[in-house]
Amino acid sequence: MDTAKHINEKITRLYSNQFLGSQEIVELEKWLAQAQSDPDVERWLAAHWDNAENAEAEISLEGIRIRINQSKQKIKAQQMRRLMVNLQKIAAVLVVPLIVLSVWLMTRQPAGEKMVLMTAKGEHSHVVLPDGSEVWLNVDTKLEYATDFNQNNRLLNLTGEALFKVAKGKRHPFVVEASDFKVTAIGTEFNISAYDGEPVASTYLKEGVVKFDYTPGKGDKRSLIMNPGEQATVAHADGSLHVRTVPGNNSDSWVRGELVFNNEPIDRVFRKVERWYNVKISYSFDDFANETLTVNLKNGESLARLLEIIDQAIGIQVKQNNNEYVITRK
Repeated sequence: MDTAKHINEKITRLYSNQFLGSQEIVELEKWLAQAQSDPDVERWLAAHWDNAENAEAEISLEGIRIRINQSKQKIKAQQMRRLMVNLQKIAAVLVVPLIVLSVWLMTRQPAGEKMVLMTAKGEHSHVVLPDGSEVWLNVDTKLEYATDFNQNNRLLNLTGEALFKVAKGKRHPFVVEASDFKVTAIGTEFNISAYDGEPVASTYLKEGVVKFDYTPGKGDKRSLIMNPGEQATVAHADGSLHVRTVPGNNSDSWVRGELVFNNEPIDRVFRKVERWYNVKISYSFDDFANETLTVNLKNGESLARLLEIIDQAIGIQVKQNNNEYVITRK
């Protein structure tokens, strides 16, 4: 496939989290629209994906689309910040016109529209929200918020796992809704894991103070104040809530590229592996019903290495068919 060098260069910069201008984004979107109907594009991507700073991330047309949207959001946020700086400079001279302009800008925002940030399986992302808060998204994660975020509230909805570093000194509380609970914070750092289909979800508070509100499906609302070092875990099956202090918690190890299992059931291990490496794991639950795994994979360690460790621990056989791994007991 004869893909222009400038497109290759833009994709490389996109996956290396480097800045792309608005015109470059437009060019990349035009190429992407044409590439959707070209069967040779995916093969070309796989063959040429070796130059980017973070080339270990799996590349795909869908991944490129997601990263383009994230870049557009960053550009929009930068433009808004520049606008606010300029408005502040002339505020003393144009107080009344500034008020009128601010009201006009707010009323132009489409009510109820959502911004969606997503990572695919095998992909991580770091984004800065319009209020300056930072978010690290783990694999296979979706984060939603309204287009007027930070104007009337700072409300987000999370499916998956994310680490939040909340900007301090804001007039609106920072609220994350996930699964059947929500976390409210004002200037803090915490991790939430709430994947669809998982039997448990959890919040770990690294710094600051948060309010944790839990409303199980058939129970009364429960609220508590969490302190640094505490982890709140909810079990969806029975609606239970457990809070414990976890010194040296590694819930944010994934931000450093580490895949950590701490006495976790093998079936949960396999589900994490599917998201982390973007593969399909086939196995019989009965074969591994009573097995657990404790291991810390460093940044960049392969799936093959993890399977080798599991084999040494409990004894397994692995058959690979393209992107599917069939795992049985020896």
